[in-house]
Amino acid sequence: MAEDRNTIIEAARKAGIVGAGGAGFPTHIKLQVKVNVLIINGAECEPLLANDKAQIVHNTSDLLRGIELAVKATGAKRAVIAIKNKYKDVISHLRKRSGSVTLEIFELEDYYPAGDEQEIVHEITGYTVPEAGLPLDVGIVVQNVETLINLGRAIGGEPVITRTLTVVGEVAHPGVVNVPIGMSAKEIIESCGGLTCDNPVLYIGGPMMGVVQDSLDQPVTKTSSGLFILPADNFLITKRSISLRHILRQAQAACTSCMQCTEACPRNLLGHQIRPHKIMNAVTLGLTEQSDVFMEAYLCMFCGMCEYVCPMWLSPKRVYEEVRASLQAKGMQFERSVKSYQDDPMRKYRRVPSDRLIRRYELKKYAVELSSEIQQLDSWKVRIPMSQHLGAPASPIVAEGDYVQKGQLIGEIPENKLGARVHASIEGRITYAGTDAIVIER
Repeated sequence: MAEDRNTIIEAARKAGIVGAGGAGFPTHIKLQVKVNVLIINGAECEPLLANDKAQIVHNTSDLLRGIELAVKATGAKRAVIAIKNKYKDVISHLRKRSGSVTLEIFELEDYYPAGDEQEIVHEITGYTVPEAGLPLDVGIVVQNVETLINLGRAIGGEPVITRTLTVVGEVAHPGVVNVPIGMSAKEIIESCGGLTCDNPVLYIGGPMMGVVQDSLDQPVTKTSSGLFILPADNFLITKRSISLRHILRQAQAACTSCMQCTEACPRNLLGHQIRPHKIMNAVTLGLTEQSDVFMEAYLCMFCGMCEYVCPMWLSPKRVYEEVRASLQAKGMQFERSVKSYQDDPMRKYRRVPSDRLIRRYELKKYAVELSSEIQQLDSWKVRIPMSQHLGAPASPIVAEGDYVQKGQLIGEIPENKLGARVHASIEGRITYAGTDAIVIER
């Protein structure tokens, strides 16, 4: 069946598809653009995660179907999938299965953060995404592997009600799992054999850019790429637990302005004017938000490379997070300007291999070879957030006491707002219905 562009976009809207590899931008909006190149991100930016390679192998047909649909919707003349060159078996599998789909495979080196979309755009096309810009600014759209798998299924009427993610760290049976959206991290960990340490700390995401959680009860959302569990005394956890106040005091006492953080910053290496050593100087001198150095916080991708290379273990990343939040609260935005960008000539020599980063953060014991299989898990109770994406939260259209079917629409996009639909991930009775979340129990 030949679907037209509008049919594809409407299918994505109805299914509630959002970007599965980033902040969750609604896909039906992203498909409305016209571009020259569609890039499929299968690079797995974070160390230790294995979702993309597992899905490329096990959901190949849906992926290829989604790529065809995305090409048709955007008018892209090229479709390129980025995969790390160490995954030889995955690349070989995809070459055999791509068939009539005109798909280029681009092999990325195994460095961090190779899966960042601006890195991928530059590696594949040579273009540099402008400061505070999007790939669209250079005629490109980037979609994650799982996003396009969801699109391939959406054209047949399947909504997004599951998420594939990696469970790794202090868990008995680490691996890649597919779970109902809203399933708690605690239940997933129990299904994977339970914890193997006392005082566990949970990251949703990966070790470098994941978010530390206060408890194991956090629900999985459409953008959850992994559950990463570490003991509370792990070096990485200790580092992440330092208060911002202490970080600033450290900077005053210990920052030598050596510039190693700036020299390692992926955005700086692409030619963006972001200088982590400058922000450390600025905050210790008590400069105000009017400073151009503070506005550079909008250019930070929070990858943590500045922390990694700092000989004093300071954290410009944490400072940038705080500064950006402060600027946004005051309604201050980055003013973009037209400029040309020049790579740092040392860019490729300053890349950090993933293995080196894993060793530095004492994560080597967790870098195990995971099974290529995707374990299917189910849940008796889910808590489905109404906000799982950029834009306005979905508006609940069900009430406490209602009985819902699996896949039934429970949250609609608010009128004239950027957002995404939300569907029931299990069949059952609604025991809570609020503007923040909907709880369903079998």
